[in-house]
Amino acid sequence: MPFETWLSFTVLVFLLVLTPGPSVLIGMSHALRYGARPTLMTALGDVTANMIQMVVAAVGLGALLATSVTAFAVVKWCGVGFLLVMGLTALFRKSRGNKVQNDIKTNPAGHYEPVRRRKLFREGFLVAAGNPKAIAFFGALFPQFVDPTAALIPQLLILGVTFVVLDYTFVMIYAMGAARVMPWLVQRGGTNVVARVSGAVLIAAAALLSLIEMPESSAGTRH
Repeated sequence: MPFETWLSFTVLVFLLVLTPGPSVLIGMSHALRYGARPTLMTALGDVTANMIQMVVAAVGLGALLATSVTAFAVVKWCGVGFLLVMGLTALFRKSRGNKVQNDIKTNPAGHYEPVRRRKLFREGFLVAAGNPKAIAFFGALFPQFVDPTAALIPQLLILGVTFVVLDYTFVMIYAMGAARVMPWLVQRGGTNVVARVSGAVLIAAAALLSLIEMPESSAGTRH
């Protein structure tokens, strides 16, 4: 895989995981209620669901990559449109941080509740499995960084590991920061600021995706 392709993928994933989505919000909620260390299981459930989604996407990857330049463009612009809709929705709608706000009110002194780690893993897994952003990413965006003329498995491993590492890292960064920063922000209406930043990041991700072109090696042989 060319370094430029991997770098473009990494930047796009960085922008996506930087956006506080459902997995990040549940990670923050768990950190507020149970502490940052138990939330490691929430993040593990999240990336486990992501890996399953990657495998599902890979099953139909060969047929998708064998299609034409036109089909590639259709898939890409559907992905751009999806990101734009999500970005604009977040940008112009007030953030719904009710669960996080409730957790702050019920746990103001930072006394964490006991919890079974299996429960955190299960909730992290189910939230990620039903996240439309992840489903759209693996189903529509992920295949565009794979060169069908090169070995498929190594490319999937590189992209998959890159996504999992970044996703896990950012879920935990938000979770660890939640107990320190989010209570202060939420009490001052800061969730609206988070929503605005999230929308801007998704729009930036859409702009980046719109610049991605089909690999020349395959573009020259497909119509």
